[in-house]
Amino acid sequence: MDAANFRFDHPLGPIYGWFTADGLSRLRLPGTTPRRRLALLHSSANDHRVWALHAALERYFAGLREDFAAIPIDLVRHTPFRQTVWEAARAVPWGDTSTYGELARRIGNPKAARAVGQALGANPVPILVPCHRFLAAGGGLGGFSAGLHWKRELLRVEGLHA
Repeated sequence: MDAANFRFDHPLGPIYGWFTADGLSRLRLPGTTPRRRLALLHSSANDHRVWALHAALERYFAGLREDFAAIPIDLVRHTPFRQTVWEAARAVPWGDTSTYGELARRIGNPKAARAVGQALGANPVPILVPCHRFLAAGGGLGGFSAGLHWKRELLRVEGLHA
């Protein structure tokens, strides 16, 4: 299957996605500065993954519980540590939060809270890997690659108040 690009119109601006043959490899929220330039084409109307992601985002932003499990994700170009962090982050369900330290404990590396935070900050597919659900140890928001306004918005969508 050829790579397909994706656009989802959100009130805060367009959300762009890039698929490889194996799955979604990048999702960019409005207002973020890309780490590298990626070609931007129109969405591929004939790619079922584009339709599935669009429908899942529609449900998500409508406030309906969505886990994005049906969307294939391609993260093989990243380090094994980051892949482990991102996979463990996906286990935190809709409407729940955790801390960077707790995630470090879940992956068997309790002293790696800072490294876990850095891995979440480098997450190439926010929302699908729900890095917005992770807070600092004291309950503060911590950081978010797309800006704290997006972290607050995503938590709000899931019924949480930041």
